[in-house]
Amino acid sequence: MDVSSKPYSVIRIAINYIRYYLTSDTRHDVHSPLVYDFIDHVLKPVHPIHLPLVEAQRQALRASTQHISFIDYGKQGVVSQKKISTMAKNALKPKKYARVLASAVRYYQAKQTLELGTSLGITSAYLASASPTSLVTMEGDPQVAAIAKQVWEQLGLHNISSIIGNFDNTLSELGNTQFDIIYIDGNHHYEPTTRYFEHLQQNATANTLFIFDDIHYSPAMEQAWQHIKASDTCGVSIDLFFLGFVFFKPVLQKQHFVLRY
Repeated sequence: MDVSSKPYSVIRIAINYIRYYLTSDTRHDVHSPLVYDFIDHVLKPVHPIHLPLVEAQRQALRASTQHISFIDYGKQGVVSQKKISTMAKNALKPKKYARVLASAVRYYQAKQTLELGTSLGITSAYLASASPTSLVTMEGDPQVAAIAKQVWEQLGLHNISSIIGNFDNTLSELGNTQFDIIYIDGNHHYEPTTRYFEHLQQNATANTLFIFDDIHYSPAMEQAWQHIKASDTCGVSIDLFFLGFVFFKPVLQKQHFVLRY
């Protein structure tokens, strides 16, 4: 795959986002019961999810003075030195989108949820707090996973299990476990993203919802998103710019929606 994996610049992402926002659809533009439900119960629920204790943990991470060395498998296993505060500011999913993820878990009553890419554990906390789901979260680096575990302990979350190591080696540990929601926020490159999607289909049912992070992060991720949308197992897909949703639910006609959010 020759498409560049280099991320778009902040300016380019901003321009792309403005274009997305101006051309995206609202509820009044779509004619799909599944998407109506998604908008009403996931994007704009009557009772939005508020998790102030999780947000307090986010702020504590942003204020941390701790430095760690961690293995970045998205950069061929390069060992990076970073401040926890920098990671918290740049790598954690913003509250707006973390709430959408949690709303999806709640509305679709996910009993088993999988997350690829734990990071510092804030998104994991949202996923695990939304409903009595059992969350399996996978992280490449043990130091990062240890910090996430401390966050969950502070929040009293006991429905999270963690698998640590390179996804290429640890995905097999999932065995044949079936997941209702699978959230992929790991290696942001074309080949591993599409490979994880193909591999994890053995852990999906006809009703599994796949969610992909940063689908417009780079030309390579946009190409991966196009590949995923075109796959035979994709029924309906929804593009929120920073998140992509893929429903396995069989439909009469494959449909793709770009929704304003």
